Amino acid sequence: MRCHIILLLSSLQAYCCHAFLAHPTRPQHFRPHSSSIASSKNEGDDGPLNFLQGIFQPTKEVVELPPAIPDFVVDSDYTIAALFATVGVSFIAIFHGLLGGFVGGFITLLSVLFAVQAGRIKFVFDQEAFELKMGEDLTDSGENIVVGGANRWTYDSFVNWDFFPSLGFPILVYFKETQTPKSDGSEPGQIHFFPAVANCKQLAEQFELRGCASVDRS
Repeated sequence: MRCHIILLLSSLQAYCCHAFLAHPTRPQHFRPHSSSIASSKNEGDDGPLNFLQGIFQPTKEVVELPPAIPDFVVDSDYTIAALFATVGVSFIAIFHGLLGGFVGGFITLLSVLFAVQAGRIKFVFDQEAFELKMGEDLTDSGENIVVGGANRWTYDSFVNWDFFPSLGFPILVYFKETQTPKSDGSEPGQIHFFPAVANCKQLAEQFELRGCASVDRS
């Protein structure tokens, strides 16, 4: 009886091994997570809402800077030189003697000086400042012989400018600035006068164009 039980168990074990080898366990197929499927769909397809958003999305405005004002050299003007020469010669011709010779001669010498300055001094406007230069090659004019400092003044240092007696009949060019240092160490700034040896209408246009401050035109 005991032998029969052992044989029965052995037969059952052999049957189970044969069944396992004949029908192996099927591998489980990988099923991607629903969130990974959704993300892959979102990457591949923007969807209609995203498409409409791209249409109605406001475009960035391109800010265009105003064009730079080109440098300008004011034309020379010999009107004042011719005027003083006429007055000087007239004095000599009308007033004989010492009075006519002295006064008329002095005025005539001034006319020559103005003519020379009209040919040598150039009024230049660049991107930053108003400057006096020398000759056709626009060389540096050096320091101002009256108040010192360079003959160059930035536009934002201007507080006033004008022409005397008027722009229609200019003899002197006037402007005041806050840039030139003073010898006594006080607040910087000087008043400048130049003979009108350049085209004053062009000077006025450039002063206004460059934003130079003016009391009468503010």
